[in-house]
Amino acid sequence: MKVYHDAEIDYLTIDFTDEVESKSVYKDGIIIRYDKKGHVIGVDITDSMKLFASSDMMTLQEACAFLGISESTMRRKIRDGKIKYDKDGKNYRFKRADIINIAA
Repeated sequence: MKVYHDAEIDYLTIDFTDEVESKSVYKDGIIIRYDKKGHVIGVDITDSMKLFASSDMMTLQEACAFLGISESTMRRKIRDGKIKYDKDGKNYRFKRADIINIAA
């Protein structure tokens, strides 16, 4: 895995493999890159400092949206000990860095 941040244009690139990109999908400042078989080969984030500097913690809903998974899947991962969390009453909170590491 390779991670590169261009501070001049505030662009973060995460490459999972060196495969050739065949398709990409852009949504809300995040570009997901796919190879010809449909496997994710990388992620690009525009205005990355806005995304990462907004808060150190994420809610359950924010973490699910970032990871592209349902709340039930996230709760299963929590129950199985696959995701670190803090709990404020009934509300789960996740460190943004932990969620980014899971996505990577």
